[in-house]
Amino acid sequence: MKLRRTITVLLGAALSAVTLVTPVGAQPTQTGSSTTYQVNARHDGSLVDTAVGAPPLSQKWSRDLGGSVSYPIVAGGRVFATAATPNGYGTTLYAIDAATGENAWKPVDLGGTYWWSALAYGGGRLYAQTYDGTLTAYNPATGAEIWTVKLPGQYSFTSPPTFAGGVVYTGGAGSGGTVYAVDAADGAVRWTQPVANGDNSSPAVTANGVYVSYACEQTYAFDPKSGSPIWHHRTDCSGGGGRTPVLADGGVWIRDDAGMTPAALNAADGEVRSTYEADGWSPAPAFDGRQGYFVDEGVLQERHSRTLATRWKFEGDGQISTAPIVVNGYVYVGSRTGRLWALNGATGQSVWSTDVGAPINDPDEHNVSQPLTGLGAGGGLVVVPATDRLVAYGQ
Repeated sequence: MKLRRTITVLLGAALSAVTLVTPVGAQPTQTGSSTTYQVNARHDGSLVDTAVGAPPLSQKWSRDLGGSVSYPIVAGGRVFATAATPNGYGTTLYAIDAATGENAWKPVDLGGTYWWSALAYGGGRLYAQTYDGTLTAYNPATGAEIWTVKLPGQYSFTSPPTFAGGVVYTGGAGSGGTVYAVDAADGAVRWTQPVANGDNSSPAVTANGVYVSYACEQTYAFDPKSGSPIWHHRTDCSGGGGRTPVLADGGVWIRDDAGMTPAALNAADGEVRSTYEADGWSPAPAFDGRQGYFVDEGVLQERHSRTLATRWKFEGDGQISTAPIVVNGYVYVGSRTGRLWALNGATGQSVWSTDVGAPINDPDEHNVSQPLTGLGAGGGLVVVPATDRLVAYGQ
């Protein structure tokens, strides 16, 4: 009885260190880990991790990985990332002990054409995908390869994979486009569907749909189990490229670099719910319930997900570059000058900032000259890729 009471007191103290409020319109929030691009399978950038605590944070470790660094996967006491090979094509997979910053296992040469690769995590496994469409599952504790598959029918893969419900979803291009659902247990392809492109759109996934969005905002929803089409948001043009969609508050938030106005579509039927102002190169927004956080032309602003009314703007140094993430209600963004900020998500007040020591690159969703980059968090850390460095902050 005494032991149980002690555990209860300690747990209560840990939870009280961070005030957790469920915002209006919030979906089930990912807890304690970043498992794909923009934190989770919805790509809404939102995470609850009571171990992170309220900023200010301090630097725990910093690693120079020798080439442009991808967004991190933060799970199971590890931080995983890929980095561009400095001499010749290809990327290298790193597994880093989250507590010490040292290698948890020997780096793996992923090879591949160009310098693009991407990661996902789920079902107790780590998944790495190269530009050539080689998808490999690893044991995250040891680095042992579990299975590998060459995805069929396409030769250009620039859409980061997403794990959900025992399946790894991704996309490929080259001859038209294809969306793939791969069994996470053995690498078998469960289903494929043709799309008008296939580039640069990490699938956003819920129990009700798999959502992808390509050039000219050609956006699709598929049934996660069967792959059957649910809806297709058609426009009058098509082309190469794409942007990762974000699922939040019943909407599919899409962007386009071909000049079309960014929009929020109804997740149920694909109809346009609203449009909003943003540059075509703006990174993905993040959401905490109905509070949306958008970076446009180097400035961060908060918008209500329904009215799109702006309550506050944060200019920082005018060079904010990252897609935002939200950890326990604090919004984290970085800039091309190497500055990292934490802001109160409700007020926009800057509560902490630091210099990470290198420029924090924009997430390039159009080229394959580097892995797709972005912020991550989990296991008590906020993790920042800054050019060739990977830097971790915590309490």
